[in-house]
Amino acid sequence: MEKLIIKLQNSEEEEGIFEFVDVDNAGGVVYNYKGKPFNGIIQHCDGDRIVYEEEFTDGHIGGVQREYYENGQMKSEYFKYFAKPEGDWREWGEQGNLLYHSIWKEGEKVKIIVPRKA
Repeated sequence: MEKLIIKLQNSEEEEGIFEFVDVDNAGGVVYNYKGKPFNGIIQHCDGDRIVYEEEFTDGHIGGVQREYYENGQMKSEYFKYFAKPEGDWREWGEQGNLLYHSIWKEGEKVKIIVPRKA
């Protein structure tokens, strides 16, 4: 099933589209969209450029989260489950080189695959 994608230019648009329901136990927002828990992706944009994306499941921040450099290259990608990191967390440099990779379980870092350089 295809996810609903909503592009936003600023926080005022977010307030006009989504109904804030609550803050979940992990500190993440809970949103309704058209009277139902939001299932989809919010793309925060600067003009045509995507700055970051947040995936929501059943109104909670849950799913793939991505941040991008100005050149369009992905800066980071990770998965959240009820606003807590879960699974792979990766970060790249502006030219696409992998800078960091870790594994998370239930909001706790359990393994570093590629450490950050000092």
